[in-house]
Amino acid sequence: MKIKAVCFDMDGVIVDTMRHHVEAWRHAFNENGYDHEELVFYLREGMPGKNTIKDVFEYSNVDVNKEMIEDIYVQKRDYFKKHAQYDFIEETVSTLKALSKEQIPIAVVTGSRKEFVFEVLSKLPVTFDIIVTGDDVKEGKPSPEPYLLAMERYSFKPSEWLVIENAPLGIQSAKGAGAYCLAIETTLDEKYLKEADQIIRPKDLLHSVRNLIKGME
Repeated sequence: MKIKAVCFDMDGVIVDTMRHHVEAWRHAFNENGYDHEELVFYLREGMPGKNTIKDVFEYSNVDVNKEMIEDIYVQKRDYFKKHAQYDFIEETVSTLKALSKEQIPIAVVTGSRKEFVFEVLSKLPVTFDIIVTGDDVKEGKPSPEPYLLAMERYSFKPSEWLVIENAPLGIQSAKGAGAYCLAIETTLDEKYLKEADQIIRPKDLLHSVRNLIKGME
């Protein structure tokens, strides 16, 4: 196996935002009389916002109408925009710089809104060859559509793409698209990431990516 292009999820992989997303989700649900533990939202990372709301209510066996879905979605988005502050994950930034220097195509595939994605990426010292946001797809993760959309830009085989993820739905999306998936333990423990081909700690990211690009197991 030889990797020719690398795809990165954004939240929890490039930028440390997941705790702020979870805080915003819990706030919005609480405003409407519902409370859920943090893990409920961490496990749904990567899912489009309104799908997350529907899925949480289904998980809770609670019927919900479109009006409440819209209210929670707006409240979550507004709370996040007002309160979220974020830092980049240093190990990922170092990996992005190395790949850019070596002229390996890099992509970002995220369920976040285009406005926020471009705000974040504009602060990085690298330029992505491909950007796929939640606004670009009909079906978000765990559907393979987001990663398949990124793959269309190059003639590489799906197996020649490396995807770096940190959540179960993103891993499912990557594997469904046929990519090799490297899971990084930034937000969830290893036990939640077992569908990935390989699970690593952040400190091992650059070394692992370089080995895969060289065709080493």
